[in-house]
Amino acid sequence: MSILILAFLRYVSFKVEFRWRSQPVSKQTYLSQASKRQLSANDHRISTVPPVSRWRRKVDSPAVEAAFESFIDNVLRDFVMDLWYSDITPDREAPELIRGLILHALGEVSGRAKEIGICLI
Repeated sequence: MSILILAFLRYVSFKVEFRWRSQPVSKQTYLSQASKRQLSANDHRISTVPPVSRWRRKVDSPAVEAAFESFIDNVLRDFVMDLWYSDITPDREAPELIRGLILHALGEVSGRAKEIGICLI
C-alpha cells in the first residue's frame, strides 16, 4: 500500500508544480509617487544660479580656464567653422558640443596631472 502511495505522489509531483506563494505587491497611490518625485528646495535643477561645470572644478584656476577657452575658441573657429562646417550647415549646436567635449577632456587631463603633481603650465 505504501508503495502505491509513494508512486502516486511521485506521479503527481511530475505533473503539478509546487511553489511558495509570493508576497502581494502593494500598489502605490498617485500621491505617494508624486511626493517621491518632488524636488527639494535646494535642488540644482530649480536653482537660478548656473552650476559650475565639472571641467572648471577640475581645473580650479581662472587663468588656466581662460587659456583653455581661448585655445578651444581659436581651434573651433579656424579648423571647424571657417574650414568646413559653415559650408555644410548654419547650425551652431555641433560646434558647441565639440567645444564642451574638448573642454571636458582638457579638464580631465588637468585634474589627473594635478593628482600626480605634474605642472603642465
